[in-house]
Amino acid sequence: MSRKSFGQLLQKYLRGECTPEEKAFVEHWYGSLETETGESGQDLDWVELEDRLWSQMQRKMHDDETADDARIVAMPTTRYRWVGIAAAVLLLVGWFIGRQAFQSLETNTAQETSVGTDWLERTNTTSKSLLVRLDDGSKVHLAARSSIRFPKTFASDNRTVYLTGDAFFDIQKMPLRPFFVHTGSVVTKVLGTSFFIRTQAITKQVRVEVVTGRVAVYEETSPKKKDDNGVVLTPNQAATFFAEAQHFVTGLVEKPVLIQKPAVEAKQISFQFDDTPLSEVLGRLQQAYGIAIEVENEQQNNCPLTADLTNQPLYTQLDIICAALKASYKVQGTTILISGKGCEK
Repeated sequence: MSRKSFGQLLQKYLRGECTPEEKAFVEHWYGSLETETGESGQDLDWVELEDRLWSQMQRKMHDDETADDARIVAMPTTRYRWVGIAAAVLLLVGWFIGRQAFQSLETNTAQETSVGTDWLERTNTTSKSLLVRLDDGSKVHLAARSSIRFPKTFASDNRTVYLTGDAFFDIQKMPLRPFFVHTGSVVTKVLGTSFFIRTQAITKQVRVEVVTGRVAVYEETSPKKKDDNGVVLTPNQAATFFAEAQHFVTGLVEKPVLIQKPAVEAKQISFQFDDTPLSEVLGRLQQAYGIAIEVENEQQNNCPLTADLTNQPLYTQLDIICAALKASYKVQGTTILISGKGCEK
């Protein structure tokens, strides 16, 4: 136990907030001080009493550690009684230190505070993602050094939370109860989907990246301005809000993933091509990722491709296609544009 922890324990005892075990621990050392020194705690101020108790406890524990266990000495009955008390105290010290360590671990894992009577706030003080379960069954994976404020019970017509930092949201689908995430001056509205929200503390930029479903993102200003200054995102699309310029810039996520379809509609898309026209190749990629892919020169559509693109990420697939057809590609907003001269028939 540290000196700071001991002082906090004494303050807790003074306020009458100790558990029975903690109370017994303090009162034992208080009694030990009176027995061995003849001093009464009533004659000392609280600061001096704390110093005397701490010194007494440290001295006794040091004596116990340096005692020669192999030596057997005849002891009066009263000394046997002291040995029993000391053993009990050592057990109590072990319990108290363990309890303090456990409480410290819980504190470092997450901090939950009440905000008023109807709201809670969770803060992730660890270096790993923290799972937060909401009233409606939705899940929030809260990133390190991030916090989220949410109601204990959502309203009947909407679900609203406030995010500071980064998080991944997996929201239960409820068409009649839209889900709103407030991040600074940006509002993200969904009905049931999964998406990332990332914020830059210095630049105040807010970035929303959609994994599944559709997401509406707009600046929190007057209701009339929502339609003028907002975007609708679909899977693998992203939008970044620049606070100073007060506008959104849309684009694609860094690593597009295959769109997960319902089991009823699920049909594996083949990425093995054998003299397949580029138009069909791009059609499969668009179907798989939900991303618009266009060609700058329509003559490219008939260019045949023979390649196996299975298990390759989208941008690697595009690299292989362009290398085979002597073309190039670039991302323009939420669209991928392929440029080239076409191919000879």
